Amino acid sequence: MPRHAFVFALVLLPLAACADGQAPAAPAAVAPAVAGAPERPAKLGLCTACHGDDGTSRTPGTPHLGGQDQLYLERALADYRSGKRQHVPMTSLANALQPADIQALAAWYAAQPGFAGSVR
Repeated sequence: MPRHAFVFALVLLPLAACADGQAPAAPAAVAPAVAGAPERPAKLGLCTACHGDDGTSRTPGTPHLGGQDQLYLERALADYRSGKRQHVPMTSLANALQPADIQALAAWYAAQPGFAGSVR
């Protein structure tokens, strides 16, 4: 198997596992920007298949990111990049991010309202 096909499979197969088989919903109308709210990150699409735009996971076993502490999220992504935290899909995706991307994604998810569902 050529190297690029292997890397492609390594990144996309785990992401496919996060998908629930439904087509993504059309994006909601963009609400007016709240003062101080972060801009939508350019690399948000890397995260949404598993964690959702607003940080509410659609997949059992995948953590909700909305409302988490920004520093915690930045540290978690840095730990995936360094190998301190082990999860093949997250390591692959984190290694595709620059420090500015990590800061933007962490700020975005920290600013989201968080998961308001019931705990089972």
